[in-house]
Amino acid sequence: MLRLGVYKLPLAEVVVIQTIVRLYASDAAFPWQLVNAPPYDALLVDGAAVEEGCPQVAGMAAAVLRLTRMHSGGKPDTLERPIRADRLQQWLKTTEHALREATPARSTLDDAAAMEIEVSDSVRFMLRRWPPALLLRNDLDNIRMASLLARRALNAGELADISQLPFSQCVLFLHSLQTAGVLELHVGPAVLSHAPRSDGAVRRDFGPGLINGIRRRLGLRTSC
Repeated sequence: MLRLGVYKLPLAEVVVIQTIVRLYASDAAFPWQLVNAPPYDALLVDGAAVEEGCPQVAGMAAAVLRLTRMHSGGKPDTLERPIRADRLQQWLKTTEHALREATPARSTLDDAAAMEIEVSDSVRFMLRRWPPALLLRNDLDNIRMASLLARRALNAGELADISQLPFSQCVLFLHSLQTAGVLELHVGPAVLSHAPRSDGAVRRDFGPGLINGIRRRLGLRTSC
């Protein structure tokens, strides 16, 4: 399923969108669900309340649709009011196709051997925005790695150590994130910016925050 969100829309329009999504929910070819918390794959915003190109909104979803007043010119990624079900459905179909095109097929281990930059200790990675649901595949390992990369920049070895996942799996996931355009690269000397600590100490620091971060992503209550 793909996650659709709304931002700063009037309640009456939110109800209309809920109705439209429910109308198409019985169609197996319609993979969208309306959710009330990030992560989002697509976001509907009020064009009058949100500036075009707003960085905060751009970082919330891979695709943003702005609702505008009638006869506003019909710019790309805009939908004129009143909301029409057929036009919203068409935009969602186009967005779904674009998201699937941007999500790479699962790589083989041979691909990892050619990715020298990903395995270098001097190259660290950090998420610039939460990955699309199609890339995460609702896989807890992927969600764990994404949550770590959302908190701090890590190289492939650090990601494997802290997540306790196989190194090759971490490299493949980094490759998928990089191909999807949601990853920032930080290149620098392969030195620690703090005193070395044991893996156990690092994992103790990350444990509670990571678990709470994953629970937030899944819409669950966090622990105290």
